[in-house]
Amino acid sequence: MPGKYYVSQSEPTQAMLLGALENALGWHLGEVERNQLIKTLEKKHKRKAQSSGVGFRSLLQWHVRFGVLVVPPLLHYDDLWTQHLKGKTFVDGSRNYDAQVIPFMNAKRGGLVTTSDAAKARKGAEVLADFQEGDDVSITVLRPYFPQYYSSPTLRGYVEPQGPYKVGIETSPALSKALRAAIADPAAPLYLGSNDGWIELDWHD
Repeated sequence: MPGKYYVSQSEPTQAMLLGALENALGWHLGEVERNQLIKTLEKKHKRKAQSSGVGFRSLLQWHVRFGVLVVPPLLHYDDLWTQHLKGKTFVDGSRNYDAQVIPFMNAKRGGLVTTSDAAKARKGAEVLADFQEGDDVSITVLRPYFPQYYSSPTLRGYVEPQGPYKVGIETSPALSKALRAAIADPAAPLYLGSNDGWIELDWHD
């Protein structure tokens, strides 16, 4: 049920593990450059790239193979999570906005004005300062005075492992050496899935 409750997986997916390894290596590439490299690798290895649920395609997927995953005992709990949203409901959803909007927001809370999608607004000011009682103001007039995203507290499941996950990885000696060095001194913070899923990672030959 998107927007109602977000489920966290009990164990990392292969895409999450590949992403963590790429973060350690510092492979932070733009979409155009990554897509060019993916096409080259697909042609060389004669196999299409696999994509995660959010569209992430790892450059490492042709060079490592995952084996047995050992999952530790897990603690599950629910808590509120701050979700960043972008959409037409930013007027009511955002807690922050430019001070110039305060008179308008006071009038809106008092029922003196309304807001609508740009295509549906019937009558309203084209400039924020010109609004009058009874106006139905287009959200395009208000958008410059609000953050690009707004925060919404959302219920989410969390997983806290009571020990380490262990996963077998098969790869070449050269890449094994590079990954061991990168994990000992990662180029970027390591996480699984989302940026609040911080992890500590060790590599053992």
